[in-house]
Amino acid sequence: MRVLVAEDDRVQQLLLSTHLEANGCVVDIAEDGQDALEMWQAHHHRLVITDCRMPRMDGYEFARALRAHPGGAQVRLIGTSADSEDAPLALAAGMECLLQKPVPGAQIAALCAKLRGT
Repeated sequence: MRVLVAEDDRVQQLLLSTHLEANGCVVDIAEDGQDALEMWQAHHHRLVITDCRMPRMDGYEFARALRAHPGGAQVRLIGTSADSEDAPLALAAGMECLLQKPVPGAQIAALCAKLRGT
């Protein structure tokens, strides 16, 4: 399964990609929402994990833009943030849920299993 991670922090990029790869995913990394939108348009990832707060285009704006694209409504879109107060904003923007940073490997494993239907 090909997964897109939109995250501007290198440590968080490494953490998420390591957990995802351990669960058999191929990971593409975008530095911000604008890059993520372009990558999604090229590859149509089934799962996108986005930071809520990024430069240029943040995760909220990215979520709204993704959901507006044909096929964007079917994407599993998960937000991440160190601030739990971002949850209502994430849901309002079109994200399914908000995971607290740092995201534990067990949460990533459960998400991947759910997507695979196992």
